[in-house]
Amino acid sequence: MRSHFVRTGDISVLIGDDSRSLLHSVSTQHLEDLSEGETQTCCILDANGRIEDRLLVWNLGDQIALTHMTGRAASTRELLVRSRSWKQNVDVIPLDEGFSLLFREIEGDHVVNHIEQKGSLHSTIVRSLETLEMVYLGPSQDIEILSKDFIEQGSNLRDSIDEDLYRIKRGHLTSSGLAQHRPIPLEVALDSDISFTKGCYIGQEMIARLDARGALARTSVTVETDTEIPPGSQSLAGGGRIIVMSSVEGNGSWWSACLVHPDVAHVGSSLHTKQLEGTSVELNIRNRWKPSSD
Repeated sequence: MRSHFVRTGDISVLIGDDSRSLLHSVSTQHLEDLSEGETQTCCILDANGRIEDRLLVWNLGDQIALTHMTGRAASTRELLVRSRSWKQNVDVIPLDEGFSLLFREIEGDHVVNHIEQKGSLHSTIVRSLETLEMVYLGPSQDIEILSKDFIEQGSNLRDSIDEDLYRIKRGHLTSSGLAQHRPIPLEVALDSDISFTKGCYIGQEMIARLDARGALARTSVTVETDTEIPPGSQSLAGGGRIIVMSSVEGNGSWWSACLVHPDVAHVGSSLHTKQLEGTSVELNIRNRWKPSSD
């Protein structure tokens, strides 16, 4: 059954002639050439190449809209303000009240990263791994009307727990997972968020090193278990570790977004946590996530 998710806040707007240049300087994508009416995903990294925020950037012509991961807007705004030179004409404006986003999975062949406008609502189609989503951006009251229309058409409105389950099963980075562990984009199959020919940005050295090496120490998998496994690093029976970024219960099982060594990331196989107080948890790998181009 179709479903959708509505979220308010963690939206910013950049206004000024140097908006794209400023954003380009701190993000993983080549955004100076982002055309009006187009969108692009990118990441904000720390000096170690780990994700601080993931953005969907909208070039609306007279302004650049940024949709952040939940809870990550404030740090990105601070970075933008701190990185702005006295010569640059850019205002960073929070839109944490009065504006919302609606996410809805779609099927079929579509043009991605192109912005459509209908009344006060803007929409774009983005690809996240194997998932195509229509993302709507606009005033909260209009997003609420749109959500009610979808519900009348048979779509379920996901709550925050349903949303995490939806994302984890599809291999998407979740805000709750980012709060527990900040991965490197390549570990969670976000290669499409990176321009490997772009000039300097925060965290670039680590990304370039991993790209040149052509091998990762960890890769992302979706794991199903009979019981909850706490977030964080867990020892595996036989050696090695698994990093649990986020977990949620659904349909009688627990589903977790995890990072493991690529050598043990085999779909259909099972891993076991090291016994603690006589208890070991069986970890059933349901999916291993790779970039869409692989």
